[in-house]
Amino acid sequence: MLQLSLKTIRKIKIIFNVTLISIVVFRLGRSAYFLIPDDWLFFWTSDAVENLLFALSAYVLYYYGLKLHGIWKKIGLAIALIIPLFLLAGLKDYRIHDVVVFEQSFEYFTSFLGHALLYYLLIYFVNRLEFFSRYQQLEDELSQAKAQLLRNQLHPHFLFNAFNSLYSLSLKNHPDTSEYILKLSSMMRYLTDETHHNKIQLRKELDFIQKYIAIEEIRFGKDARIKLSIDDSLDHEKWIEPFLLIVLVENAFKHGFYTNSKGAFVNIAVTIEHNELLFIVENSVFKKQHFQESNREGKGLENLKQRLALLYPKSSSLEVINNEEVYSAKLKVTLT
Repeated sequence: MLQLSLKTIRKIKIIFNVTLISIVVFRLGRSAYFLIPDDWLFFWTSDAVENLLFALSAYVLYYYGLKLHGIWKKIGLAIALIIPLFLLAGLKDYRIHDVVVFEQSFEYFTSFLGHALLYYLLIYFVNRLEFFSRYQQLEDELSQAKAQLLRNQLHPHFLFNAFNSLYSLSLKNHPDTSEYILKLSSMMRYLTDETHHNKIQLRKELDFIQKYIAIEEIRFGKDARIKLSIDDSLDHEKWIEPFLLIVLVENAFKHGFYTNSKGAFVNIAVTIEHNELLFIVENSVFKKQHFQESNREGKGLENLKQRLALLYPKSSSLEVINNEEVYSAKLKVTLT
């Protein structure tokens, strides 16, 4: 839906109401000038008078009828608006046929009701533009709140794994423990300072992933088979939902290195073409491991799917392939 500012909506409402009233009054004045006093009957049954009555009924119903409380007040107003239309229908029948026939008058009356309803719907829609705009704004804010909630659900999970790794390094008196803490501190700054934004630059998300991989290299050693390939032509200034890509990376380490680090590998490739980001994550799969007997798609992937459906409903896809040796996840997202 087109988003309009409140100032623009107020201008549209003023222009519409002034234009509609001006047209009705102009036509009424023009009709009176040519028909009065020679033909009063023709004047009272002219299109100009009919449109005046339709517009008047619609405005009274919108500005006064909607505020009435109580069934009898509403019935009374309906009768007060219907009677003039019915009398005008009978007068028009008499002017055209020189006689009042109920069936013919009723046909005119129903036509008048239809025209009055059209006037009312037009007035209602224009004057409710502000409501529709606010409803769309609230809907957008609700979607953002849902996305933020899903995003925040990942933070404790990530920090839990990070501190577990830190605890493991400290038990071994690992020489790179201090470096690990420094990199983790930088990543936590990203979590607190950046991920509350709706969109961030792609370079920041990729920088976060590089820090994450650096931490994993500290834990599993420099000989760990971890490869990150980023296309040199990648436009790092594109914008993306924060904390979106790391889910697949963390999932790869969890089910690859964390399960059995011997011979394990994680390969990550990032390319972009025609504003479409292709993010591929592959990790080794070991036979007879307990994770193969459970559902690989845990909370992280389920959370990611929900966020994609919410934020990129028509511009993203996630393909997961799990064979005997390699688990592969391919994420496509159209960036702005």
